[in-house]
Amino acid sequence: MTQPAPLTQWTPELRNVAHPDLSQVLIHFCDRARPLGRDIPEEILGMSPPERLTSILWDGHLRVFVTDSGGDPVVCFTESTWRGLDYVIGERSRAPWGVIFERQSVYDAGGGPTWHARPEEHQALGQLSPRLRSWAVRLDPGSDWLQQREWRIPREPGAAVALCELRLVGLLVGDPRWTGARWEHCVSAATGQHQWGSFFPPLPSGLPRYWWDPRSAQLQQLPPLFGRDLEYRTGA
Repeated sequence: MTQPAPLTQWTPELRNVAHPDLSQVLIHFCDRARPLGRDIPEEILGMSPPERLTSILWDGHLRVFVTDSGGDPVVCFTESTWRGLDYVIGERSRAPWGVIFERQSVYDAGGGPTWHARPEEHQALGQLSPRLRSWAVRLDPGSDWLQQREWRIPREPGAAVALCELRLVGLLVGDPRWTGARWEHCVSAATGQHQWGSFFPPLPSGLPRYWWDPRSAQLQQLPPLFGRDLEYRTGA
């Protein structure tokens, strides 16, 4: 008789999103209207949002940082719908650069919505473990971040969230000409030969891109990044 899989290998599936104000995808922005977090390295602070997006895709991971909540470092996402993104980008001055992931894959990687706690509850959470504190956001008239619709993935200090842990389903770009291409020494996945050239980052073929058009103040879908460059991978 076939033995059932151990419970530790089973991950519950979230319900499919049906509510019009909820989203099936989560977006990690490459820039923020407020400080990025604590102890941000100078090389990241010196990057523009498109440079950060390019770096994420080539490096293959999302770095974690401690937020104003304290506790363990995290990666942050927003659950905003497309209509909500129009507000976040147009009215809240968030730079339109980011990576878009399937909501379920963020949950499977240990992510979930932040906990919005009243001041007295937030203070009590501060006495608990760093992991629990990393989920809490203070909720009072002077600190209301509900519009962020925020999810987080907490990790141990010094860790990162690999893109391969998540299901990448799209890119958010502020310039329709952006491709993320770099002059790299790559190896052909087909022939194994080394070659210098300008290559796209190693993305799934046909990955959608969404461009924030400042003239119409709306998101528009762009053609995906197709081409022979996708046949190449970085290598030594």
